[in-house]
Amino acid sequence: MLHSIAVSNRFVAENIATHSASQLAARALTQGAIERGISIAFTSSLAFGPLRNADSRREIELIAEDLQWLTEIPGFRTGAGPGRIKHSLTGVPLLVHTAGSPILGGPVCWPDPSDADIYCGIPVLRLNSFLESELARALNSPVGPCYEANVVAAILQAGAGGDRSHELHPYVSERYLDLWERAQSLRIWPAVA
Repeated sequence: MLHSIAVSNRFVAENIATHSASQLAARALTQGAIERGISIAFTSSLAFGPLRNADSRREIELIAEDLQWLTEIPGFRTGAGPGRIKHSLTGVPLLVHTAGSPILGGPVCWPDPSDADIYCGIPVLRLNSFLESELARALNSPVGPCYEANVVAAILQAGAGGDRSHELHPYVSERYLDLWERAQSLRIWPAVA
């Protein structure tokens, strides 16, 4: 179980940690949220993959109960566009998804941000919540393959089994099995003598 938790966090915390401005923004927001008793959880972001900002600042995605509470944290202000805030010091943009709201209009909702673990000082979703979110986005987004790649990588790194589909939302469970099969075809099996 601990290994499974660490896997979902790799997509978020380690990507944030490799970019100093993103790490500074994430830690500042986390500290401010903790001080105010606000639950937040960082989640995977396409900004870490093919949709990097031209100026190399990476948009960070997170889940919170209310965007307004986050703009009251010193060092953060309303960003450009709905659901966005910005870290004043680094200029790093953050996209905030509201917990309980549908993911891209589908039947799966953004999870409760308290369903998170602290990893490298950053609260991140647990594996099943991470998988459900990524699978819902894969099914409902025109850039679905990017989210599918995150799911396949998580399956491989966690060693997650096909039976995990029973623990996921019914809307995404069949797609999970498809991607689990794809992940099995990518495994490096030991050579047979």
